[in-house]
Formats: sequence, C-alpha cells, structure tokens
Amino acid sequence: MGTQSQIEERSRETQVPHWSFVKRLTSRFCFSYFGLYCLTSQILGGLFLITKFSVDPATLWPMRQITLWTAAHIFGITHPLVYTGSGSGDKTFNWVETFCLLVLVVLATGIWSVLDRQRDNYVTLDKWFRLFIRFALASAMFSYGMVKVFPQQMPFPFLTRFVEPFGNFSPMGVLWNFVGASPVYEIFAGCAEMLGGILLIVPGATMLGMLICLADLTYVFLLNMTYDVPVKLLSFHLILMCLFLLVPELPRLVNFFFLNRPVEPSMQPQLFRAAATLPHAPR
Repeated sequence: MGTQSQIEERSRETQVPHWSFVKRLTSRFCFSYFGLYCLTSQILGGLFLITKFSVDPATLWPMRQITLWTAAHIFGITHPLVYTGSGSGDKTFNWVETFCLLVLVVLATGIWSVLDRQRDNYVTLDKWFRLFIRFALASAMFSYGMVKVFPQQMPFPFLTRFVEPFGNFSPMGVLWNFVGASPVYEIFAGCAEMLGGILLIVPGATMLGMLICLADLTYVFLLNMTYDVPVKLLSFHLILMCLFLLVPELPRLVNFFFLNRPVEPSMQPQLFRAAATLPHAPR
C-alpha cells in the first residue's frame, strides 16, 4: 500500500503543468524586464558585492547610445543630457532610459512568444529567476540598510544647520536633517531593511522577508515622492520586484488575512531535487 502511494506521489511530482497563454506571456515580459533592469542599474554592483561600483551600466554601450538617440529623435530633447556625476537617479536620462527598456522588453517579449509558442511552461526558468531576484533585492536592502545601521546616509546635522532659516531647506534637506537628528530612528529603519534582506535569502522565511521588504520600500518610496528624493525610479522598481516575488503567494495571503480559510503550505518548486528512483512494482 505504501509502495503504491509513493508511486502516485512521484507521478504527481513529474506531471508537467500547462500554463495559460496570459501567464506565459506575462512571465516572458517579467523575465525580460527585471533581468534587463538589473543588468543596467546599480543593482548589478550590489549583487556582486562591488561596494564602489562607480560606472553606471546604463551609461555604457549600447544603452547610452540608444537612450541619447531616443531622447533626441523621439522626445525632441535638444539640450545635452547629464548622465554622470549628479548623484541623482531621476535625471531625464534615467526616465528616457526606462522608456527604452520598456520598448526593448516589449519587442523581446513579442519575438520570444513567436519563437517559443509551443512551450507549456517556464517552471525551471521561473524558479531560478525568482532566486536571482531574491538575491538582487536582498543586495539592495543590505546596501541601503547598512548605511543606516551605521548612520552614514543621513548624518547628524551640522551646527550651521541649526541657525539656518527653515525656508532655505529643500524638501530633501528637511528629510535628511529630521532623520539625521535622531540616530536611533535611522538605525531602526536600517535594521528593518537589513532584516527584510536577510529573510529573503533564508529558506522557509522568504515570504516574511518579502512582506517586510514591501512595507519598508513602500515607506521609502512615499518619502522619496513627498520629499523629492531623486531615487524614485529605483525604489519603485524594488517595489515591483517585491510584488513579482509575492504574486504566486497572493491566494494564500488572501485566504489567510481576508477570507479566514485554511492555508496550505507553499507549493513553490524546489531548486534541487534528489534523483528519485521509483520502487519496483511487486511481481
């Protein structure tokens, strides 16, 4: 009896799922967009533990040439675009670059869909790509969390700031000084970001890490928007990466938090599966 149940369980595991057309199409788009974004942003340096990643991949060939051509011929921008040295991630160059990424990804998704239309699913690619995104997101959380745990991002205000008229402060200056004036608050915010990043790469705690990262990044994005901090594009993309990771778990979250229904364990495919040999049937 036990042998028969083991055979049935192995059979279910080896069944090939058939994804709907919409799921396959959206998966191709997400693979292409997030993959290309990580390769053309500062996330690339953090992912490989390069602390002083001085060269922005988006300013290298061919993305720089594509972006500058698009700015001049599609958007009619006549003045030279600044793409280095400003410290801002929301320059005109960055917005045009994001538009170029979208166009390239739409084209890539269309070509991929035509050439690979017979495939039933992308289970293997999906599970490995999600692992890549988890580490990419964790690297960003570590990068921003560490400079808050050891208060460097928003240092304590200089004494001259205390005698400066408040009207002279920029919105970003207000944010930097009110956070810097309370090192404990900054350390707490950094610990929250570090915790989310750590849990993302701990097996069994990934969902909790996703939820903590989503809460942290939503708060950061709102601060960036309301205090005009020039990293809006990056923080928004990090939120999108969180949502991409959370999508497979949404039914379980809805059942648990809103519908008061029993929740089954996560059914995400394992990265590595030991070679299993089916027991011989009795003769």
